[in-house]
Amino acid sequence: MTSDPLSRETPLAALADEPRAPLPTEVSSPAPRDERRPRLALTLLSFGFKYGQPPANHYFDVSFLKNPAREDGWDLFSQRSDGMRRWVLEQRDAVEFLERMVPLACFLARADDDARIALGCSAGRHRSAILVEELARRLRAEGLDVHVHHREGSLS
Repeated sequence: MTSDPLSRETPLAALADEPRAPLPTEVSSPAPRDERRPRLALTLLSFGFKYGQPPANHYFDVSFLKNPAREDGWDLFSQRSDGMRRWVLEQRDAVEFLERMVPLACFLARADDDARIALGCSAGRHRSAILVEELARRLRAEGLDVHVHHREGSLS
């Protein structure tokens, strides 16, 4: 038997015992901005999958959230309202998604000088647009320059 962990002769059980680097448990917010460095910036896009993907380099499907267009009082063509925003953003999965996306988006803005993050759902009118707006608000609070584009229209 060889000591190469990728060798065909190495039993799988031996690989399980190999020491591994610990996984990070937290992602920190970006360090305070150095005035000599350019300000971090990124673009957030909302879109509907049924119309195809927009030009972006990072995509997230937010269709796992409940669709307000399927709820009483709203339909596919309903304007986004404060009540609808609250209804979407108070979903437990929306809360967790945003908590995880803020540090990830900060990292992507540092690592990629042309970060374009697209959030999509079925039609791109409600869930993705509401999350893009909230994510932009949080990222601006972190000091990032954020450009927002709602491909399926600027329903407000």
